[in-house]
Amino acid sequence: MNNTEHQALVIGAAGLDMKVRAQSLAIEVGQSNPGHIRWGWGGVARNIAENLARLGADVQFLTVLGDDESGQQLLAHLHSVGVHTEASIIAPGQETGASVELYHLDERLWVAFDDMRLTHEITSGYLNRRRRMFRDAEVICIDANLSAPALQTIFRLAGKYGVPVCADPTTALLAPRLHPYLNEIAVLTSNRLEAEALLGEQLPDEEAILQGARHLAQMGVGLAIITLGAEGLLYATSEESGRLPAFQADVVDPVGAGEALAAAVVYGLVEGFPPLEAVRLGLAAAAQTLICKETVCPTLSLERLYDRLVV
Repeated sequence: MNNTEHQALVIGAAGLDMKVRAQSLAIEVGQSNPGHIRWGWGGVARNIAENLARLGADVQFLTVLGDDESGQQLLAHLHSVGVHTEASIIAPGQETGASVELYHLDERLWVAFDDMRLTHEITSGYLNRRRRMFRDAEVICIDANLSAPALQTIFRLAGKYGVPVCADPTTALLAPRLHPYLNEIAVLTSNRLEAEALLGEQLPDEEAILQGARHLAQMGVGLAIITLGAEGLLYATSEESGRLPAFQADVVDPVGAGEALAAAVVYGLVEGFPPLEAVRLGLAAAAQTLICKETVCPTLSLERLYDRLVV
């Protein structure tokens, strides 16, 4: 590895993340139910930005926060981990975005709500006025919370300056926003539902999921990844494809593992790793995140990931 920090531009959502886990199988409607409630910082793009910074990248993060206490605290946290936020927008009189995730006793996601409307304050004009950030970036990472005009501008500027774009579809509902740009995406990290939304077809079994990853690669995605949680992932490029198992981990909290995987894959690729090794680095990052209670594992580092890879 060289000593030069890789320049990453990350654009997308950030906000308060509330996790609620029920303490019993029975949920009583209209009653107060016992549960474990924790909060932290979230937003897919924000999580990727922090993971990249912890891996050693020089990260410029463009997001929108309210001018409330949550926004101030989130900015302070980002600064504390080395993420640059000078280009981010502070929206006067607005509340910082938030999400709430409700989990059942067996850790299956029960239901989630999010309010990331502020992300749409990232306009085409705002991005154009900061085109220098695109010119200076080595890689761009985005989530699908961005508006259609913002996405169009991002891909236009990235193409103008020859910078690869890595995208996380975020949810099955938002994933179709990326469909017009599949042939311009260098890395796509999706789960099965998001991949189905992008492809417009069901992927009922492992063989179908592998074919789905290959189809995404045929549509122009440089490296298409479809994650399967504890079962690992399937990936495809124009030249290779396959399945990789997940690394063993004693799961403390599953939230954030996907963003850790995405960040580490991106970092591996800009380091010059071949796709297979970059994906393995991503799986190591996901495993490291699973053993932490925080959405972004504070002990994440390249050294720890390399230790997992040689086990």
